[in-house]
Amino acid sequence: MHVINLLDTGLKTYTAMDQLQRQLHAEIATGQHPNACLVFEAESTYTAGRHTQAHDIIDDTLPIIETDRAGSITWHGPGQLVCYPLVKLAAPVDVIKYIRAVEGAVLDTLQHTFNLDVHRIDGRAGVWIGNRKISAIGLKISQEATLHGISLNVNTDPEVAFAGVIPCGITDATVTSMAAEGVDTTLGAVVDPLIAALANRLEPLLAPTLSEGDVHVYHPAG
Repeated sequence: MHVINLLDTGLKTYTAMDQLQRQLHAEIATGQHPNACLVFEAESTYTAGRHTQAHDIIDDTLPIIETDRAGSITWHGPGQLVCYPLVKLAAPVDVIKYIRAVEGAVLDTLQHTFNLDVHRIDGRAGVWIGNRKISAIGLKISQEATLHGISLNVNTDPEVAFAGVIPCGITDATVTSMAAEGVDTTLGAVVDPLIAALANRLEPLLAPTLSEGDVHVYHPAG
């Protein structure tokens, strides 16, 4: 899997990363680029998925970017790792298996590498510790290729993150981070185990991939 890790290039605007993921998706969907993972840390941004309701937004003065992923409103920003697995799935596509595989990769990473007691909650996407959501999953599949993905709260500022919205539209739960749960680490330290877990979980679901000689490597500026 081709990893595009932009953590060392500073905070990224959501719109720039969205444009890049769509460029990659178009090539992956048509067999012109190998499966990829796009990794970055965003500037503070609110995005509203397809299931956002008006009452999910407490502060109606917030600038909010509408997006085509599943789920409700969420926040991206400093201290949060964003990872988009952009892959071509084998037909027929099983959406539920794909969602469970992505969630499973986050579970594997947090359980096995960072010893956190994380789990799923029936009927709710994402990864949880008790009634506290530590990772949101928002996905889309088009032309049998995937967009969007994982946001994992590593060391977010609780006074800033998610302020003004009801995260994911869930009123009877809270959000947390790895730092709040006692894990002192960096976004960079999470990347390798997360990518390895994604590769392992997704491998059975993938369509045949390009050969090494066909790889088109992106070098985004800034």
